[in-house]
Amino acid sequence: MQIRGLINQARGNIPAAVNADIFGTGDAVVKYLLEGHSRGVNWVSFHPTLPLIISGADDRQVKLWRISETSAWEVDTFRGHLNNVSCTLFHPRQDLVISDGEDKTIRVWDQNRRTCLHTFRKESDRFWILAVHPTTNLIAAGHDTGMIVFKLQRERPPFATNEGNLFFVKESYIRSMNFDTARDSPLLMIQRNSNQGMGNAYGGSLGEMYGGQSDTPPAQTTPARSMSYNSQEHCILLNHVSNGGTYELYFLPRGAGGVSGDTPAEPRKGEGIGACFVGRNRIAVLDRARNNILIKDLHNETTKRVKCLLPGADWLFPAGVGYVLVKNEEKVILQDLQQKKIVAEISAVNVKYVVWSDDMSRVALLGKHILVIATRRLEHLATVHETVRIKSAAWDESGVIVYSTLNHLKYCLPNGDNGIINTLKDPVYVTRVRGPAVCYIDRNAIPGIFAIDPTEYAFKLMLLRKRYDDVRKMITENRLCGKAIIAYLQRKGFPEVALHFVRDERTRFNLAVDSGAIDIALGAAQELDEPEIWSTLAGAALKLGNIDVVELCYQRTKDLERLAFLYVLLGDKEKAAKMANIAESSRNFMAKFQICMYLGDVEGALSVLAECGQLALARVMAKAHGLTDMIKELGEEEDGGTSVAKGKLLPRPLPLSGEQSWPTLPVTRGLFTKDPHAEDFEEISGDYYEDAAALEASERERERGGWGEEERAALGKQPAATTVDPFAEELEQAKSPAVNTGGDGWGDDLDDFDFGGDEVQAPTPAQTGGDDFEVDAVEQAVQMKDYFVPPPPGPGVTVRWTRSAKLVGDLVAAGAFDDAMKLLSRQIGCKSFAAFDDVFRSVYLGCRASVPGLVNMPSPMVHMSRGVDQPKVAVTLESVTNLVHSARDSFAARKFNDAKALFSTVAASVPLLVLGTDKEVKEAVDMLTSSREYLLALACDRCRGEAKAAGNTAREVQLAAMFTHCELLPAHKILALRTAMKIAFDAKCFIFASGFARRLIDGNPNPPSQALKMIQYCDQNMTNAHEVDYDDRRDFVVEASQLVPLYAGQGRKDCSYCKANYRPECAGSTCTLCEIGSVGFSAEGLRVKTS
Repeated sequence: MQIRGLINQARGNIPAAVNADIFGTGDAVVKYLLEGHSRGVNWVSFHPTLPLIISGADDRQVKLWRISETSAWEVDTFRGHLNNVSCTLFHPRQDLVISDGEDKTIRVWDQNRRTCLHTFRKESDRFWILAVHPTTNLIAAGHDTGMIVFKLQRERPPFATNEGNLFFVKESYIRSMNFDTARDSPLLMIQRNSNQGMGNAYGGSLGEMYGGQSDTPPAQTTPARSMSYNSQEHCILLNHVSNGGTYELYFLPRGAGGVSGDTPAEPRKGEGIGACFVGRNRIAVLDRARNNILIKDLHNETTKRVKCLLPGADWLFPAGVGYVLVKNEEKVILQDLQQKKIVAEISAVNVKYVVWSDDMSRVALLGKHILVIATRRLEHLATVHETVRIKSAAWDESGVIVYSTLNHLKYCLPNGDNGIINTLKDPVYVTRVRGPAVCYIDRNAIPGIFAIDPTEYAFKLMLLRKRYDDVRKMITENRLCGKAIIAYLQRKGFPEVALHFVRDERTRFNLAVDSGAIDIALGAAQELDEPEIWSTLAGAALKLGNIDVVELCYQRTKDLERLAFLYVLLGDKEKAAKMANIAESSRNFMAKFQICMYLGDVEGALSVLAECGQLALARVMAKAHGLTDMIKELGEEEDGGTSVAKGKLLPRPLPLSGEQSWPTLPVTRGLFTKDPHAEDFEEISGDYYEDAAALEASERERERGGWGEEERAALGKQPAATTVDPFAEELEQAKSPAVNTGGDGWGDDLDDFDFGGDEVQAPTPAQTGGDDFEVDAVEQAVQMKDYFVPPPPGPGVTVRWTRSAKLVGDLVAAGAFDDAMKLLSRQIGCKSFAAFDDVFRSVYLGCRASVPGLVNMPSPMVHMSRGVDQPKVAVTLESVTNLVHSARDSFAARKFNDAKALFSTVAASVPLLVLGTDKEVKEAVDMLTSSREYLLALACDRCRGEAKAAGNTAREVQLAAMFTHCELLPAHKILALRTAMKIAFDAKCFIFASGFARRLIDGNPNPPSQALKMIQYCDQNMTNAHEVDYDDRRDFVVEASQLVPLYAGQGRKDCSYCKANYRPECAGSTCTLCEIGSVGFSAEGLRVKTS
């Protein structure tokens, strides 16, 4: 009754129209009246499933309410906010409450314990609103200057695979799933905290992404970051990153017993980072504080301490018995724990996870946006860069790495070729790949499997390993399509392969020309019938000596000059004469004259000159060749004639060949043109994916001595296991591969040669002294001497430079400009590459030199190296230092345009340096910083001149003041202060002039008398005639875009390269000083050190 009375009273004070809009035509019934806040309530939210309400108000409190069918009451109050609470809500999947407020914080509360788990603080912005994504673990918060999106915890469930089993953590249990039977069963109940891992995981994500500060209370359990499994002792290690790094060791029950009771198992705990198994009963743990690797037994007792040989190490990964991979932010090393030495190392930025192949012969290093593939000795094979995060990876049995990103499932071959397999609706973590079946686990720790089509990467792998029979089978079965495959084949030098399944005539023509298949190109040209096509075909056919096709092309294009010259070279005078007649009939006098000269037909040439009206030239030519009759017909000259020496015709060229087509060396015919009706033809049987594991073993390179020879010998004696995956219906029943002991590993194509002429009979076993397989096929071919096999070209110098390049300077010197620009974008956030134009050219040309060659031969190119497969980079620390000195000299001489150009060149040259020591790196960074300050000073002076021309005195004084706050050399700083003092005095800003004079005197042993007089005069007139935004009593930096002071406490962004300061509104723009970096972009950092 009291509530209804209040409503009626409120209605009486509201106009009727407004009353109807608010309450409707009927009565509004108030169900609950919740009282408890002392000031205005800003936000109220319902729990998605429970009868709970959360509210936030201006009394700086968050209150939790419970409701029932008949009443509602306050449950508890969350206290901690220091200003008004703007918004609060429940987490949809965890027992958490999230709130934000005008105290510039976001707070996460434990709904059950009523305690604050985490506080994220942003220095400059107040938070106003929150929103939770309905399906994913994302939360958005709006603040004064924008919005942030974050997640509260790690979503990747810890898991490990071993042979046919998957071990993973779900809720409070360690579970196991058998890949063959798909049986999922709990093994052990473990200790889990109700907050599900709040703490460092949340603070790290927000703090790193948005630059805020986070306060995380101690003793909060985070989700396990990784898991390791010991198959011999049947135990599991769980690594946590909370509290400086901890680990838990659980022993799993053997047999089929599984979980017994509801009591969590008590683990053996310890402190350390990256615990992993390095032996049957040994664990390696990184003690980051002392930079040691602790070797412990399964009783968690330390048995040995090994010095960590990588400075700044922050995680360990398993690498086999007695070895461990140690990583820091820049590289990964393979450390031998027995001999206490570094076996190998590789550069890899911020590696998160490591995935070994089944036989431990190759390893994939997974970073945030990078995938590095290496051998067991960390020899680099390939690097893949992604624009989105890489989530997981697993090795295919054939040696292909299949990895998942946020929204795609992709593959990468050992040589670096990669592509997309399919699109993912939700992110998944790949656990195993077998044929067309991919096993995975999702963010809810639910295992699954889906089918893929491995045809594309299997085709590329077979092509890479020269399994041409399998490639041909896949083509004939039409299992490939798409322009991407065609472009890949053309790029990799296999245009003849692409010809077998291309239907577009223009594409077929281009591929045929590239592969030298003139007959196919001719058919395509006849279909297209375009002059450009015929001209291209003529050039290609002429290179291969196919005269018939060249003649046809010239005829189609009606190119009389080229056609006549071709006939002259071939010695066919009759056809050349016909060309002369055709030229005459078409009144092409120039063509007929040239043809007559080719044929030595002087009379024909004279007739052409006479017909064109060139009588004087005709008389001279007739006199030179003694044709008196023709002279009479042409008539005498008016001056009586001139004496002409007797002329001779040039000797006619000898015919190049008596045949219509030039001779060529007969070579072996490719597998793709092999006659299927030949007697030795054998159809390929079995699936191309069946023997993938054997292919991987055959292609594996031999390791150098001292690493795993005994292990490899043992592996070599073991029979290859047949893999069966019953998950996918598409998988066929496993077949035992046929064992071939006949030695036919060279394939069935060695007898398929096109020798021309009569067929050559192969020698019988009696002639060779044994069976067909005792003599090598290549030796037989050499003995027959009937064909020539060209040797395969090896990688060139620039290819080797590119493969071994780790720095931008090496890539530019090798000519890999695209890779260099991608690396610059990632390392320094390069947004504009125009500044690198001249520097790229200098570095590229600086490692190449031309030496004098033979007469009529091109000059050979010499590539200059500084080491094995390393180019000599022309930009050196000494040359950059000289540029800095020259720029400073130009600055002192007030040649500001020259100084700006030189400092800009310095800024563009520093990323291309190749340095060897930390001292040199520091010198390079100092020169970059100095160049930035001088460029800022030059920008101030340039804008000051513009303000002076516009009559803006206040702006002129402000820019002169900004000039003095650039970090210049002391001599140059004095010049800047003197200039600013004079400008301020002329503008009658005596306070500023006095300040500049005092700064000029401070620290100067010989202060100028002019400054002393300035102080005396200005102290008597402490006024400013103009209002200028400049206060030298407050700390500030010069804002680079508008050249105004940016005081302490104001938001700022910096350039990703030169670190110039900008307003937050400039985020995403190109830096105006270096003209290279992107404002506000978070880059990896400049890398110019070789190791």
